[in-house]
Amino acid sequence: MASQSIKPPAGQGPKAQGPDQPKRGIKNPVIYIGTVVLLVIVVIAFVFVPAGGGALGSSNSGNLEFGRYAGKAVAYAQKGYFAEQVKSLNDNLRQSGLPAENYQFYAYQVWHGAYERTVVRMAILDAVEKAGGFATEAKIDEQITELPAYQENGKFSLQRYRSAPLGEKLALRKSIREDLLTQMYYSDAILGRAPSSKETAFIKEMAKDTRTIEYVAFPLAAYPDSEVAAYVKANPAPFKRLALSRITLGENESEALSLRKKIADKTAVFEDAAKASSKDSYAEKGGVMGALPLHELLSLLATKEDAEKLAALPPGELSPVLKTAAGSYAFFRADAAPADADPADAAVLADAREYLLSNERGKIEDFVAAKAKEFASAAAPDFAKAAKAAGLPVKSAGPFPINYGDFSIYVSEYRQYIPVFAPVAGEAAPELAAASTSDRFFEAAFSTAPGSVAEPLVLGDNVLVLRVKEASSLGAESNGAEIFYPYFVRSKAETEAREAFLKSPLFKDNFSAVYLKNFMPKEKAD
Repeated sequence: MASQSIKPPAGQGPKAQGPDQPKRGIKNPVIYIGTVVLLVIVVIAFVFVPAGGGALGSSNSGNLEFGRYAGKAVAYAQKGYFAEQVKSLNDNLRQSGLPAENYQFYAYQVWHGAYERTVVRMAILDAVEKAGGFATEAKIDEQITELPAYQENGKFSLQRYRSAPLGEKLALRKSIREDLLTQMYYSDAILGRAPSSKETAFIKEMAKDTRTIEYVAFPLAAYPDSEVAAYVKANPAPFKRLALSRITLGENESEALSLRKKIADKTAVFEDAAKASSKDSYAEKGGVMGALPLHELLSLLATKEDAEKLAALPPGELSPVLKTAAGSYAFFRADAAPADADPADAAVLADAREYLLSNERGKIEDFVAAKAKEFASAAAPDFAKAAKAAGLPVKSAGPFPINYGDFSIYVSEYRQYIPVFAPVAGEAAPELAAASTSDRFFEAAFSTAPGSVAEPLVLGDNVLVLRVKEASSLGAESNGAEIFYPYFVRSKAETEAREAFLKSPLFKDNFSAVYLKNFMPKEKAD
């Protein structure tokens, strides 16, 4: 049976753009989906399986179990569903006329795709049967009468059916029964899912209004070294450097206490004990950690007080056994007296900058935002002129709707996310990567009047100043949501069900190991 994946509505793709026509922004982004789906089909066509022979042909002599679902084998057998799916995927991809380079990679994709289809089908049958679903013998008989193999002069031939081998007829009835149960599931659980008219109207409204913006970005990385150095001088404690060695003994505290006592009693040597017993990355170096800033130790240990105990250790002394943030037990040795950080040292500045971004990010954002606000005031009369004077590149984005979360649906048939509306960020606008999940960004873009400059806003690792170049609306023109949105809802339902089946505890997956063992040359499998 062919894959049950939801197909997009037919005949809804956009008209092709003539070769002499200029490129335009997508004013009708939902209808754009038709083109994307076609492109995705082309991408999928790169999966290629060579004809006969070689390792691929060697498995056709018998059943091959790749996994289990609900205790039943997910096995490849001639004329079985798994084999049908391998052939179906293989035939579709052959028709693309692609060369055979990297055929092993493409073969793996074909077999794995057929395997997942088989697992999902088995899961669906298991779910439907547990729910009490069944197919009547009369319905199966009805399906048989429509099969071309048993037709004669345009009518069902009972004689042809009766003369068929019993094994063929039993396998056929089993296949039809499973097809009917699978169709029952898709009809009830997937095709029966439809959004309300109000939900569809809301989605349609989202795409009605669009904005085109231009912007400049003030990166947080431009925070001056002089400010970082001033922070280190004013707050030296986190950057005090401690020269330590360490021994880690897993989650057994008594083992750590025993080894520490031996070292303290001088019946064991710290470096030798570290190499023999320590369970961390410093063991090979005899436990030597080198000089670390105190703030790094705060993240290594379970409590701030334990880190401060290390800062107070005299040179050569052992710390108490301490619990680490990972749950293991460790003890340390001070190899030198703590040293104050030098704010003029490039390594110290780099470390302090990372510390500020992680722990005092607001301080950096406020500083950069103040610079951005000065620019915004100067840019109000002439954005481009102000940017040129400040040496800042101006970038553009749009038109885009209020596309919160980059609304898209994963279509399992094509293994691709298909966008519903035009995304905010593109490859040329990396500073807008976080825009799709920023309330403040959409508020600034859609509440600022065309031609006006919005207040600076923090977005990811930048502070943006944007100007609305154009506000447009589709008005009475349909954006296609009433056609495509129900399809996307069903596609999402199918994807969620598929993912749930493939993550089910009933599923025992052994595909990769079996495939590599039976289909790959030994040297490649190794």
